[in-house]
Amino acid sequence: MTSRLNTSAIIHGFALLHVAGAVLCRLAGISDDLILTSLTIFLTVILCFRYRQSVEFSAMAIIIANIVGFLMGKGIAALVSLFVSHKILSPAIATFTTTETIGWALALFLKQYSSHSSSKQKASPKEITWLVIAIAIVLALRYIIRLFSSTIFSGDFLLGTVALMSAILIYSIIYMVEYAISAKRQAEREKDRADLAKFQYLNLKQQVNPHFLFNSLNILDALVLDGKVEEASVYIHKLAGIYRYMLKNEEESTVTLRDEMTYVEMYKDLLKVRFQEGLDVKVEITEEDMRKNVIPCSVQLLLENATKHNAVNPDRPLKVRITSDGKTLTVTNNLIPRLTPSQSSGLGLNYIREQYKARSSGGIEVIQTEDDYTVKLPLL
Repeated sequence: MTSRLNTSAIIHGFALLHVAGAVLCRLAGISDDLILTSLTIFLTVILCFRYRQSVEFSAMAIIIANIVGFLMGKGIAALVSLFVSHKILSPAIATFTTTETIGWALALFLKQYSSHSSSKQKASPKEITWLVIAIAIVLALRYIIRLFSSTIFSGDFLLGTVALMSAILIYSIIYMVEYAISAKRQAEREKDRADLAKFQYLNLKQQVNPHFLFNSLNILDALVLDGKVEEASVYIHKLAGIYRYMLKNEEESTVTLRDEMTYVEMYKDLLKVRFQEGLDVKVEITEEDMRKNVIPCSVQLLLENATKHNAVNPDRPLKVRITSDGKTLTVTNNLIPRLTPSQSSGLGLNYIREQYKARSSGGIEVIQTEDDYTVKLPLL
């Protein structure tokens, strides 16, 4: 709300300044074109600065805002004059409407494609040169139009002027749109990297959190006290295998389903030692599908979520089914409500959803009924 109010104040304030400039120039009997142009330049720079745009982007925005503003101003002024013939009120209405329109259009565009990057604090000399050239182009065009105002709107000179302004306008729009799209894609890539880092941290934290270590050490202690040295050794090796898999694939965007299921099998064995007959995991995956790819740790996360959000006991086992059909991998578990629902950030599942959305046309599918919870992962 604060951001919108501040943007509104900026646009409304400059619209009123445009009106004041136009009225004062009319009363003084002088041309208002350079004053209004300068105000439009300042408005554009302030809005671009507010939305953290680069100097090059701001330079193109200055050219577009002023050319469009000039053409729109002439059109609106001609339209207003049909209804309001007052020599001061008519241009005041036209310049206010034009400034509001240009200001809000620019603000909406900047908000849509804002990069929100604050890493560059100072503009380079090359960037400053871009800005100076843009301002010089705008002021030169307005000066030429003012100087040849008696002939510029007639004959071949009009066609040449329109052609020149159109060429500059089209180039500026193309540059600004390409720059904005590129900045947005870069921001999305940075977000993906940040989400990946969060997911990796969450996954690692989930495995090394005190509860996991406490349960693992208790199980190892029980195996040792019972004299089951061989079982304890197997348990330790599988625990090490989990960490080895995570470290090996932390930078990979996809892994083969065979590698993922090897990891899931080790994780399942650790859970089976803890839950024993309370957990039943069935895997039905074709050999051909084993060669396809999935997001690392995605299947393991779904198995983990099943044990985390459901009660697990031998009297009513938690049944997890992992199947494939050539196109999707389906993980289904029955729903057994816990007495105390576990808290969840949802970060892991959201990350998997976004990663599959970026790599497949359909993304993942989540289906929940009264009895079952199912997640379908596309095979990549």
